[in-house]
Amino acid sequence: MNSQIEEIQKNILFYETAKKQLETYINTINNEFEVLEDYNPINHIKTRIKTAESIIDKLKRKKLPISKDSVEKLNDIVGARIIVDFIENIYELREKIKQNKNIIIINEKDYIKNPKESGYRGYHIIVSIPISIGGIIKNINCEIQIRTTAMDFWATNEHKLNYKSGNHTKKYESKWKEAAIKVWDLDTAMNELYLEEKKKHKKEDNLELSVLKLHSLDKLGKLKKLGENYG
Repeated sequence: MNSQIEEIQKNILFYETAKKQLETYINTINNEFEVLEDYNPINHIKTRIKTAESIIDKLKRKKLPISKDSVEKLNDIVGARIIVDFIENIYELREKIKQNKNIIIINEKDYIKNPKESGYRGYHIIVSIPISIGGIIKNINCEIQIRTTAMDFWATNEHKLNYKSGNHTKKYESKWKEAAIKVWDLDTAMNELYLEEKKKHKKEDNLELSVLKLHSLDKLGKLKKLGENYG
């Protein structure tokens, strides 16, 4: 086991660097919302990197040989979880991520429109980040999970009480699905309110722009008339 851990730890530096790079990209998006937008939908951000022991456990569950090649097949050694306020924000954030020219989108899974059998919802993106260390370049895959606060509440508690405890009876599975439906109902209701408010602000902004335009045209007309008087 020790030799296996040592073999994995040799490549951990690449994953640690990828984690820092991913954090930089996400924080840049966060700052972009803060400075350039009227509203920042990001509630909080959490990043993590799996330990060598955790990586070995996952390889065993997947029945893969414990080797460097197997490790490189895993997409979630480096992960980021971004929690936003509303469902619409998830897709807004996805577009921001896709605009980043420094990363390559490998795969996307929309568990919002197509929830898992358990009832889980969220949006997962696998990205590839090129990392150069000691003259060696490796493309490191990282997983980004985007959830609303409601989705995260359900997923965190389900993981604590169901997944880790191994309690997979039909009765409990049914209860978790029922809870997931209630969470989804709340999420969609709040999202509708958000969209209504967003639409209202857009109309107000358009009205304000129209007023400014009229003032500008009025000012331009007066200047033109003044020029004619002196012409």
